[in-house]
Amino acid sequence: MRLLLPLLVILFTSCSSQAPTPAAKAPALPDLPRPIAEDVRFPSPHRTSIEVVPANLFNLPYLAGGNLAAYDTGKLQYRLFTIRCRNATQAGSYIFDIKNQLDNPRFIAVYGGYYAPQTPAGPLFVFAKGSYIAGIVGLSEADSIETGKEFAARIPY
Repeated sequence: MRLLLPLLVILFTSCSSQAPTPAAKAPALPDLPRPIAEDVRFPSPHRTSIEVVPANLFNLPYLAGGNLAAYDTGKLQYRLFTIRCRNATQAGSYIFDIKNQLDNPRFIAVYGGYYAPQTPAGPLFVFAKGSYIAGIVGLSEADSIETGKEFAARIPY
């Protein structure tokens, strides 16, 4: 008698008339804190502007709001950005969500990040460090790796 009730529950729930709906492939932005000005995270040389973007950096649905700095060296124009997450665990899982939205991302082992040569915003390099997602837009892979050294050093764990 004790087993009859659980068996009936299993039987009735398994005979549901509704087919399971496939999960949507839309990127889910993590529960991120409100973007705040963090000028100290960005190197000063060649910086032309810095701003707080409240949502969707570069109008890309898989990037949350954050800080954005523009640079012009005379030869190169590029942008650096940071997205502050609640903790390192959230940043670590968010970087994989971003990777899954990129076309043919290449893993950059030195940073534990990803480089995508073609996105609507331009070439994109993203990596997680501590509770931050950081990125560089507009540079080649080699230039992104080189530029990322000083940038990554300014981001806390």
